[in-house]
Amino acid sequence: MRELGIALLVLLILACSAGRVETPAPPSPTTAAPRTATPAASVFDTIARTVEEIRGLRATGPYTRSLMTQAELRAYQERKFEKDYTPEEARQDTLTLAAFDLLPRDFPLRDFLLDLYTEQIAGFYDPDTKQFFVISEQGQPGILERVTFAHEYTHLLQDQHFDLVALGFTDDKSKRPKDLDDDAMLARRALVEGDATLTQLFYLNRLPAAEQREWLRAIQRQPSEVFDRAPRAIREELTFPYEAGFAFVQALYERGGWEAIDAAFRDPPASTEQILHPEKFWSREAPIRVTLPPLTDTLGSGWRMIDENVLGEFYLRVVLEERLDRSRAEEAAAGWGGDRYAVYWNEAAGQDFLVLEAVWDSEDEAREFVEAYRDYATARYGRGPVRESPGQALWAGTDVLWLEWNGTRTRILRGPTEELIRLVRAQFR
Repeated sequence: MRELGIALLVLLILACSAGRVETPAPPSPTTAAPRTATPAASVFDTIARTVEEIRGLRATGPYTRSLMTQAELRAYQERKFEKDYTPEEARQDTLTLAAFDLLPRDFPLRDFLLDLYTEQIAGFYDPDTKQFFVISEQGQPGILERVTFAHEYTHLLQDQHFDLVALGFTDDKSKRPKDLDDDAMLARRALVEGDATLTQLFYLNRLPAAEQREWLRAIQRQPSEVFDRAPRAIREELTFPYEAGFAFVQALYERGGWEAIDAAFRDPPASTEQILHPEKFWSREAPIRVTLPPLTDTLGSGWRMIDENVLGEFYLRVVLEERLDRSRAEEAAAGWGGDRYAVYWNEAAGQDFLVLEAVWDSEDEAREFVEAYRDYATARYGRGPVRESPGQALWAGTDVLWLEWNGTRTRILRGPTEELIRLVRAQFR
């Protein structure tokens, strides 16, 4: 599944999560931010100097900053989508999410994301162009625009000091790290957005109480109709970098200040597991690599692979939450050690085939996942397995689901027929 955009955003729906934290002031840098002749330059220059003082970094080169109306934002996003997110790519993402029961197959993902971004983006920084924009319908920045600027200016500082393009934040696929999977990329996004959110929070806490209340009222007036009707998986993926990322970065800050956060940029988290459990980042508990056999020939005529990647602890939890309560899903996913999934699609038949192989931290963790997934599958089919034996179980309905487990490994196969399941199983022996 592709990430929902490369630009670093601040979303209106998440701004209210920035509460107050009491933490020591960071050291001041030795020089001020470079100035550029842009709208509301004096206001922005003042905020830039404050953010540099808070974050302990200074701008080292030129950049472009501008105000952008919501209509201009919509036009900008349409151009970006036309160039970087084709209808075919959106269709493949939709089918992948549908294979995990997270979206209907006919969901208009591309159009919905355009509507969602137009409603929710308060500002963004583009590492490819070194530009950042604050969304505003007025010529002078109000309180909402000023706080958004602080967030986006942090992304500029990150880019100039740690090279966000080299970290994978680019639409140019040739510049992305070759071995960077989707889960690792989401973990990096959580670091980047968590840092910007913490810095934004420090900036907000420096404002007078009356301005903080004004900012909160401005946030509460913003529309959220599109976000409110977004499928849960989309909401979860959009909010994870800000909420879980903020908690992760705050843990780093409490452990070692801004130096610990800077060190994380130089050696970034390798998985969402490390974001959700900072102690696993500190101990450098690396994800276990899992490989899958090619299955196109096994599945036969008409089948093609549309996606293969790493699901990760976070997205595994999102999948489980479709049919389990949140705490059960979190507990079941928490023992994740590594995984690999693949989704195949047969256009003529309108059928998909899903493979998910995972490895767990221990046999106990694997058994906990199996117990949870059995309940998930039973809820999905409305009844228990139609056949089972030690280490394996099969459910059947409009499609067929196979679960097997051995030691610390689990394998899930779901497809249209039991015969296809049998053929695929033979490829793993």
